[in-house]
Amino acid sequence: MSNPAPGTPRVLPPNPHPDQLRRQARELLRAWQQGEPEALARAAPYALPAPPRLVQAQLVLAREHGCASWAQLLDEVERRRALALDEGAFTERVLALALGRGYAAPRPTQALALLQSRPGPLPPALRLLQGDVTGIAPHVPLPPWGAPPLALVAFSSLARAGLEAPLLAALDQLLAAGADPNTGLPDPESQERPLPALYGAVARAQSAAMVQRLLAAGAEPNDNESIYHATEQDDRRILAAVVAAGARWRGTNALFRQLDFDSLPHLQQALELGADANELSPNGDTRPLHHAVQRGRSLAHLQLLVQHGADVAALDGHGHSLAWHAARAGRTDVLDWLAPLGQRPPDSLHERFLAACAAADASTARALLAERPGLIGELPPWQRTLLPEQAQRGARASVQLMLELGWPVDVPGPWQASALNQAAFRGDAAMVALLLQHGARWHERNGYGGTALGSCLHAGCHEPVPGGDYAEVLRLLLADGAPLPADEFLLTDDMLAVVAEHKA
Repeated sequence: MSNPAPGTPRVLPPNPHPDQLRRQARELLRAWQQGEPEALARAAPYALPAPPRLVQAQLVLAREHGCASWAQLLDEVERRRALALDEGAFTERVLALALGRGYAAPRPTQALALLQSRPGPLPPALRLLQGDVTGIAPHVPLPPWGAPPLALVAFSSLARAGLEAPLLAALDQLLAAGADPNTGLPDPESQERPLPALYGAVARAQSAAMVQRLLAAGAEPNDNESIYHATEQDDRRILAAVVAAGARWRGTNALFRQLDFDSLPHLQQALELGADANELSPNGDTRPLHHAVQRGRSLAHLQLLVQHGADVAALDGHGHSLAWHAARAGRTDVLDWLAPLGQRPPDSLHERFLAACAAADASTARALLAERPGLIGELPPWQRTLLPEQAQRGARASVQLMLELGWPVDVPGPWQASALNQAAFRGDAAMVALLLQHGARWHERNGYGGTALGSCLHAGCHEPVPGGDYAEVLRLLLADGAPLPADEFLLTDDMLAVVAEHKA
């Protein structure tokens, strides 16, 4: 490598590219691992623990450029590249960062840094993101997205970056001038209807004060978006405001969405605000108790639902009981709680076998299979989905038992996706490795038309599961013959390192 002497500060070029820095970090890592003196000398001042890793090489490179972290170095690169853009491209970039676009969530800190780095006057759309309405007509959509001014203010995630007060003042001025509180923001990557301004305040700006202002001005709380996404927010004033304005729980999946999260106090608030603990989901499939079991919620969550009127004897839309759901999820704790209440799962041979597999009860499952050797082949398709369901829950012991017993590895389950798709989406590298060892393949399809590789890339780039190791999953899928990702732009640094290693 051709590098300045160790300890010499490095200088970014006028228009740096993040891929160049990523390549330099990988080169430093390889040289460090091979014990090259220059690389050892560059790393020495930082006393980093062995063995060398990519994140350590990135830190060395960042410090050499005068940045405290790799993330800070990439932010500086982003800022310099944005400065080189013409006004139209710069505006598009900042809007995407401040408002979110497609599957990409807003990045308010980066958006604000770009805005503050741009000298000279800004176009109206960018001024609105910061709460500046000077000279802006309240009813005229603004380029480049054709967005109403009020929508740009309501969606601005810069409210989370210290600009809530000016954005609130701008919202008040626009409403006072007659702007429609029920206007929406068009997304260039979506052909669906514009997203409501109230949703923007709930989910993008995440501002309880903005939500309250819009509702007071007449924003429709039953907009098919806001109450559902309000359950996702840590600021519980948002959910309280939407419900107080008349948002309906039934038919929105909002309580079911709340149960996707593991917060008992948040569930309690939702129930106290009128969520129906016995509601049948809009598609008619399930009830809150059943969904709670499916999502791995604790026994305390189930008991709280019962305290608020959930009926342990109520059946789902397919005629299945709570005990059936608990047995199918391997939840022996729930079954033990239900038994004194007179609720027990079905006792047929098929059901007992499925329950044993779900609970990873190998002795019972093997005994039942010995009693009827063709049992797995007798299971109808809807019962065979237990394998991908357990993969989705991360129940590795259960999945391993089923595979050892001869379960078909590629059977589709939730979202018509195989167990490998489920594990890849979760970033569950150990589960992916297990499934590949038993014959799963990277090209298994899912209901969205993609493959297990696509499941890994989409989740890893856009909605990662906490703790997921998407780089290792990608490594395993590439080793199975998957092609290299066509678009590397959105890949994380760890995933890019895997791609580079595979190319080498």
